[in-house]
Amino acid sequence: MDSKGVGKFSKNNSIIMLGGINMLKKLLAIISVPLVIVHLIILYFWIGDWEKLVTEIGLISWIGSIILGIIVYFAYRKLNHSEKRFLVTKRIVFSSTLTTIFLGVFAIIIEFITNSMP
Repeated sequence: MDSKGVGKFSKNNSIIMLGGINMLKKLLAIISVPLVIVHLIILYFWIGDWEKLVTEIGLISWIGSIILGIIVYFAYRKLNHSEKRFLVTKRIVFSSTLTTIFLGVFAIIIEFITNSMP
C-alpha cells in the first residue's frame, strides 16, 4: 500500500474510534441518571423503611447498583477529563456509589451488633 492508503485507513480508524467514544458518552449519560436515582432510593429506604432493603429484590438492587456504579465510574475514567460535565457526572456517580457502599457496610455492622446481643 502507498502512503495515501495508510493515511485513509488511519483517518477512518480514528473516525470509528471517535464514534465509539461518542457512543460511550451517550450510554454513560443514559445510565448515570437512573443509577443515581436508584442510589437515592436506597438511601431513602435505608433511613425510612429498611425492611424493604433486606428482601431479595432489595438486596439484588442494592448489590447490583453498587456493581453498576463501579463499572460506570471506571468507564468515566476512560473519557476526556477536560469536559466539565463528564467530570461532574463522574463525581456524582462516584459519591453516590460510595455512599451506597457505606450504607451496606453500616447495615452489616448494625446487623452483627444486634444479633450478638443477648
